[in-house]
Amino acid sequence: MHPLRTRLSVFAFAVVIGVRVLPPALAQHDATAHAPSALHGPDTANLDRTCKPCDDFYHYVNGGWLKKNPVPPDYPSWGRFNELQEKNREHLRDILEAAAKATNAPEGSIEQKIGDFYASCMNESKVEAEGIKPLAPEFERLDQVHDLPSLQAEIAHLQGDGASALFGFRSTQDARNSTQVIGGATQGGLGLPDRDYYTKTDEKSRQIREQYVGHVTRMFQLLGDDSAKAAVEAKTVMSIETKLAEASVTRVERRDPDKTYHKMDLEQLAQAHGQLLLDSLLSRRRSPRRLDRRRQPAQVL
Repeated sequence: MHPLRTRLSVFAFAVVIGVRVLPPALAQHDATAHAPSALHGPDTANLDRTCKPCDDFYHYVNGGWLKKNPVPPDYPSWGRFNELQEKNREHLRDILEAAAKATNAPEGSIEQKIGDFYASCMNESKVEAEGIKPLAPEFERLDQVHDLPSLQAEIAHLQGDGASALFGFRSTQDARNSTQVIGGATQGGLGLPDRDYYTKTDEKSRQIREQYVGHVTRMFQLLGDDSAKAAVEAKTVMSIETKLAEASVTRVERRDPDKTYHKMDLEQLAQAHGQLLLDSLLSRRRSPRRLDRRRQPAQVL
């Protein structure tokens, strides 16, 4: 076998079974930072020796691990990267909890900021007591929307606060120029996972839409609206999202790099979607004035 192919095969095998593969220099450095017992080769306990590798190599390599790690009931799938994510969340929680308890953290420090933020989120009694009061300023802003300019201003405001109102907008790599990071606008504004949930006509899709409208109705009721008003509002939400879905491209179309690349300069973008929205959006997002747009066809926005 060719030496390069041999090395690649060994690397692929090592990655699958969880062995630590490090360049010699890093391996030497790593060995000085950990006790010798912490370094090991392939974990043979993950193998399923009852399966012949030539019949099912994947199960031969992972069968032991799969047997010991069934998919948790709250996950659709489970793997080593899920384990990594969960452990990372545990470490983040430990950091946040420690920061929240550090009452002597210097004012204005990162520790004080994340500690206060986390503590406010975890103060359930205060959250329940406040209810929707903290949202009152946002509702007042929404009440002032009465024409296209005020709607555009509100969209920019929500985008500035991190809400992807009607569409997504973020910095992204230029797909045809790796040296450039540009502004990217993407289709969005849907509460359901995908446009097909709104456009399919099969019975299951219809049931999902009905359940979604029921959920949105309940959300409006929790905001204080009576059942009749909440039902009307939920239908309005569904109508708006359906229009957005109908203007969205499919998952298959989004795999086409030509259909998802529509680069524009600021002047072209303003002509297509309005100078007011563009100015407000860039101001709220603190974006540079040199902007390109990509990812979705013009009609999506």
